[in-house]
Amino acid sequence: MTFTAIILVLISTIMHAGWNFFGKKASPTLAFFFLTMVAGAVLFSPLVALNWSLVRAFNSEIILLLFLTGFFQSLYLWGLAEAYKAGDMSIAYPIARSSPLIMVGISSFLLGQQQAISVQAVLGMGMIVIGCLLIPLPSFMAFTWRNYANRTTLFALVAAFATAGYSLVDNRATFLMRHLQDDGGQALAGASDVALVYVTLQSAFAVIWMIWFVLRTRSQQQECQQLLRHQWQAVLLTGGLMLGTYSLVILSMAFVDNVSYVVAFRQLSIPLGVLFAVIGFGESLRGPKIMGVLITFIGLVAVALG
Repeated sequence: MTFTAIILVLISTIMHAGWNFFGKKASPTLAFFFLTMVAGAVLFSPLVALNWSLVRAFNSEIILLLFLTGFFQSLYLWGLAEAYKAGDMSIAYPIARSSPLIMVGISSFLLGQQQAISVQAVLGMGMIVIGCLLIPLPSFMAFTWRNYANRTTLFALVAAFATAGYSLVDNRATFLMRHLQDDGGQALAGASDVALVYVTLQSAFAVIWMIWFVLRTRSQQQECQQLLRHQWQAVLLTGGLMLGTYSLVILSMAFVDNVSYVVAFRQLSIPLGVLFAVIGFGESLRGPKIMGVLITFIGLVAVALG
């Protein structure tokens, strides 16, 4: 990795942990994340306008995949909101951030793609499982079902499932977009433009899925009104950080020979997220949580580089 790539990814990891911190602090509700999606889509809409020829070339499969990724994105934000509402960010964030790799790995096995998963990646997934089991424990001797059967862990896993879902969908959708060509057989957009347009449209389609629930639920309507009156700055900041994070990751990929290093380095956001939660919210930092975060981090890097 070049120095430029390291700086870009480091900034993106801080931004990712940061928007989760602001989401937890401001208002961990579906209404809040709905408004951040609206803000992000509006802020990044010029990227779509600049690449309108790409959007015009979309076929029915890409449109269907956009609706599907929007569904998973809205499910992810709902799970994240409920997890943050129920408990500590220092528990929910590592589980929601790390578990998708395990689910993607399981999906690969079910789809008959075992050859794509190395022994190192399997060992890394095992470490992630062990780490996630340690994170919610108050002590090393407290291995009881009660420490896992709670809303924080449940909804963090919902967010993780949704992340795995939109990751698989996004891989297919962006592949199709990169292969769209003009009449002369030239690609309509480069990989970076495709990714930036896609993440903007993903936000817009997530809004489509969330809007029917937010507008039909009186409590969510009231929450939206309160947020727009008193916390619109937090909404704009979080929305910009959410989409900006991924934009920096895409940009950093232009400065590396192997994107696996970018994926691995991004996992620094997990200990950062826990640190933000401990400092910002005064959450506990017991031995099992420290050990769990460390093991999960090493496991994620092993999977990314495996």
